[in-house]
Amino acid sequence: MKEKMDQKGFSLVEIIIVIAIMAVLIGVLAPQYLKFVNNARVTTDVTNATEIAKLVNGAISESYGSSVPNTITGSGGTLVSGVPGLEVLPPCKVNPSYIWVISSEQGKGVTEITLNGLEIFPDAEGPGGYYTTYYTN
Repeated sequence: MKEKMDQKGFSLVEIIIVIAIMAVLIGVLAPQYLKFVNNARVTTDVTNATEIAKLVNGAISESYGSSVPNTITGSGGTLVSGVPGLEVLPPCKVNPSYIWVISSEQGKGVTEITLNGLEIFPDAEGPGGYYTTYYTN
């Protein structure tokens, strides 16, 4: 009499069920992951703007504003002169082609930083601000 051989492996139905479960999980989790990544990019841009403001304000206070231009404009990678510690503007994480505009006044420091025309400093969360426009809950 022949002994029944142990069958190893999975049946086609079991594999299809596992793939279906994985597809449902990916469908549910992918939008949450994309939202998380977008929010991290926005937060990074806001943090970069705050750091730029600190560097420009420090340069203005140390040199009395004589070497710091009143307006610094450029996209990520643009060379900056007159601001120690800020050799180039950081690339925007939301869209690398966005343009930074840093406005400052002697005696006041940085008055405003915009990124692609949206206020990112001092109030990124204000109406029409950068944070408000791109951050998703």
